[in-house]
Amino acid sequence: MFAERKNNTMKRCLATIVMVLMMLSSVSVFAEEVTYTLGLEDAINMAMENNPQFVNADTKIKNAEKQLEEAKKEQKNVKGVIRLPSAFSLVPVKNGYYVEQAKIGVESAKREKVKLENTLRYEVTQKYYSVKLAEALLRSTQDAYKIATENKNAIDIQYELGFVSKLDVNNAAYMVMQTKAACDKYERNLSVARENLKISIQADGKDVNIILTDGIEYQPFEANVSEDIEKAMETRLDVYSLKAACELAKKYLETTLVLGYKSSEYSAANQTLVQSEYTYANSKKLIGLSIMSAYNEILNTEDSLKLAEQNLELKTQEYNVAKVQCEIGMITNTQLTGALNAVTSAEIELENAKLNYKLAVEKYGYEITLGL
Repeated sequence: MFAERKNNTMKRCLATIVMVLMMLSSVSVFAEEVTYTLGLEDAINMAMENNPQFVNADTKIKNAEKQLEEAKKEQKNVKGVIRLPSAFSLVPVKNGYYVEQAKIGVESAKREKVKLENTLRYEVTQKYYSVKLAEALLRSTQDAYKIATENKNAIDIQYELGFVSKLDVNNAAYMVMQTKAACDKYERNLSVARENLKISIQADGKDVNIILTDGIEYQPFEANVSEDIEKAMETRLDVYSLKAACELAKKYLETTLVLGYKSSEYSAANQTLVQSEYTYANSKKLIGLSIMSAYNEILNTEDSLKLAEQNLELKTQEYNVAKVQCEIGMITNTQLTGALNAVTSAEIELENAKLNYKLAVEKYGYEITLGL
């Protein structure tokens, strides 16, 4: 009797322990689950917060500022007449060449950080809307799967009544399999797109969920390309770097004048200046051309978007007509399946066109500032 009571007590203790462990486990899992509801700007802010890339960029700016301070000190300490040519290395110091070079280094480092921020913003934008695209494509294929399933059920009934052939039954069954496979494909694509975005916003983890609130909306876009190109020549990092190289080359050429026009140092400095000026002038033309191309891409994707909208409208109308015709026996289920496939393809085409247009507009905005 005592042994039996002891055994029951042990069982109750074990049951209690198991229950406690299960509760702790469920609490732990619950505590680890995090859901982020994000607009695009929210996602961008998360990506930028405590980002190691910007720590490196800030370090680069500080180092450039230190080099500027040292260059100023060196210039201040150089006094008196400099003997040539053995002491020519001090001439650029006295002439302020290294100070100017250091100033450009500071400005370049600051602009590089801004460009880094722009690049990250665009990257997050791409990934954010890639998730939205994947969600839209999954919804489209899910709708197609639902319609295909309903159609198969109707065909099965009609077959039992002798109104359709076995071929129609097989075709309807195949359509269900096809749309289900498409659903599975886009569900996998959505999972990858979400993980890709989570990595960029530093929220990757198996228990992190994201809900994105900004849709891929169409908004007409217009720009004055000529004015934008002119502004870009003042703001883009690559243009600034090329212009700065020309200014430094001119400054250095001036320092070599003390050695005479026939000196090898002057000749080399002159060649460097000529090459720098050519590279600067030619690159400005190419950059302007790239901005024009970026704007043309907006126009091209806008045309594709409008065509995709009209195509979906037509394919939807054709499907609705085909559905009625199939119900009254004017066309076969195979023909109806083709009409449904056309609608699904048109929906996918439209969603892709929306994303392409959205990204083209975003890219143009960055190209006319610091570039990507």
